[in-house]
Formats: sequence, structure tokens, C-alpha cells
Amino acid sequence: MHRRALLTGLAAGAVLAPSAFAAEAAKDVLGFRPDPIFLEKAVALLKSHAAIDTHAHPGMTAHRALAPSPEAAEAGAFEAKSVADMRAGLLAASSFAAVADAAVLRTTPTGIVVDRDYRPGEAAALVARELADLHMIAKRLGLPIIRKPADLDACAGGKAPGMIVTVEGGDFLEGDASRLRAARDRDDVRIITIVHYRPNELADNQTSPPRLGGLSPAGVAVVKEMARLGMVIDVAHAAETSVRAALAQTSSPLLCSHTHVKTPAFDHPRFITKETARAIARAGGVVGSWPSGFGGVTLNDFVDRIFVLTEVVGPEHAALGTDMDGNFQPTMSSYLQLPLLVSELLRRGYGEANVAGLVGGNFRRLFDTAWKARKV
Repeated sequence: MHRRALLTGLAAGAVLAPSAFAAEAAKDVLGFRPDPIFLEKAVALLKSHAAIDTHAHPGMTAHRALAPSPEAAEAGAFEAKSVADMRAGLLAASSFAAVADAAVLRTTPTGIVVDRDYRPGEAAALVARELADLHMIAKRLGLPIIRKPADLDACAGGKAPGMIVTVEGGDFLEGDASRLRAARDRDDVRIITIVHYRPNELADNQTSPPRLGGLSPAGVAVVKEMARLGMVIDVAHAAETSVRAALAQTSSPLLCSHTHVKTPAFDHPRFITKETARAIARAGGVVGSWPSGFGGVTLNDFVDRIFVLTEVVGPEHAALGTDMDGNFQPTMSSYLQLPLLVSELLRRGYGEANVAGLVGGNFRRLFDTAWKARKV
């Protein structure tokens, strides 16, 4: 894609920085040649519809809570860059996820492993520090915190990118559902991924041997209380038995924020079966398409993945879950690539209404449903 052709495609008033955006369009990792006509359509769509990332770690804020010094925290986190990319890429809001089991995880050549168990109170203290850091970053960078669905309206088109406060892993609850109220009201948490890599007190996960057969009694209580509070229940990383148990325990629609469906061509422990994906969709839930390097290399591979997911769950139940800045060899590595992704979806016939749903509308509907159903 030549720079001149790219800028022609953006001539309709795009707010993207031309040099940065041209660099993204020229990368070999795209796997396709951006079409200026559809790029212009993509920019217009993203300006008029709130694009929302259902799961991400923009700037790796979680690093701050683990850093040995304030200087190391500033050196290891880069939220300002990620937020600038959000604004330039026309993203309205992203989930900024604290990582509840971060202190006990270790990366190995074959994947992430749990290095040790938590001491009593350790997970809660870690997440408290992470949530305080997220609020500090929101204030520092002028990010509106998304507390209710209507807050997203002011963020469309990247005008003032919003922060959805999220926790990945229910470890900080230590099996106590009564802690959820403070997480919602004091810390503004709106999404909790009930289990991550550490097998916790709530649920079996995808990457460890089963222990609970799905949800524990504490897990059932947490799922029910999250629904009562209007919080979004995220079952990414949960074992399929845990997902089925959650579906049986609540009528609140479930989010599976970042995954892919298992196919004959490629399988991975972090993917889910088509049957489970369809069960989430039948109950009104949403599945976030995940641009991980598991089975993908280019942005075009991510486009393919979105089409596969949509064939399984339907266009009303697919969303974006990029895992930005925390992903394994991501096929979408920057929010600057969002207009490019949308342009290729449009060029390949995904349809404007379906794209609008995928990039934010479907999650917005789920969030709205959960929030309106809250009892307190």
C-alpha cells in the first residue's frame, strides 16, 4: 500500500496521524492490501459507532503493582502510548484489565504456569493496588471511566477514549461474593473474568486439571451476585463445564471476552467448542474474537477468524477481545490497526451493520442488558 494511496483513502477527514497510520498499513503483517475506498468507509463507521474492546491491558498497567520501585513502574508501563493509539485508531473504549493472579504466574517457553499459591489476603492486596493504578492512569490521561452504558456515548470516534475497569480472575474475592459490591461501587469494576490461569476458589479453568467439576458453591454465589449487581460475567479462560454451570445459574448474558472456536484445522486449550459458543449466544451472550498468535500470523488471519466465529454464533453475538498489550504474538498488535481491520471486513462483505455490532454494538447491548437488570 503506497503512502499516497493511503492518504487518498483518508481524505474524508480522518483524524489518524498519517505517518503512524501509513506505517501500520505498510507492514507485511497485514496479509492484505488496504483498499482506500473501504478505508474511508471504515473511518466513517468508526466515527459514528462506539468501538469497544471487551478485553485488554492497554499499556500494561498491571506491571506497576509488581514493580520493585516507582521508577521501575514508570519504565515498564506505557499507557500514554496505548491511549494515543486508541484515540488515533478511533476506539471509543477499552477494558483495562487488572490481573488478579499476576503475582503467582511465570512465563515459560511452552506457556504460562502457576509458580506458587497465594498467601491469605495477597490476591486482594494486589488487585487493590492494580485498581488504584488504573484510577491514577485514568486521571492522569483524562480517560472517562465507563460506569454505565450511556457513558459510552461521549466516547464514540475516539474523541475521549473511555476506560472500562475490569479484573481478570476472581482470585481477589477469595471465595467471598460479598466483596463484589465494593468492587463495583468503590472501584468502578464492571467486568470480572471469573478465573484466569490460576485455578481459584470459584471455577475450573481451561489450562489446569479439573478440580470442581465446573463452579464451586462460592463460584455459584459470585455469578449470582454479579448478575444482581449488574456486572458483566466474563467466562474467558473458564473450563467448558464452568461455562455451562454459569449458564445454568443465571439468566444474565455471559461474555466470553477473548477466545476462538475450535476447528479441525486448529485447536488450542484456550479455544472453546462450537457447542459452547452457541450456548453462550443462545442465552444472549457475546463471544469476543481474539487475535492471538495461536493459529494466526497476520491481520488477515484475524479477519478470517472473525468470519469463522460469526458463522458459529451469528453476527449479533460476536465482538472484539484483542487482549491488547497482553497477547501472545498478536495478529492485531496496535489500535492503529482498527480502521484497517474494519476496512477489510467491509471489503470482504461482512456488512456495515454487522461490523458496527462486532466492533462495539453487541457488547454495548450485553452491558445494557446486565446493567438494567441490576437489583441494587
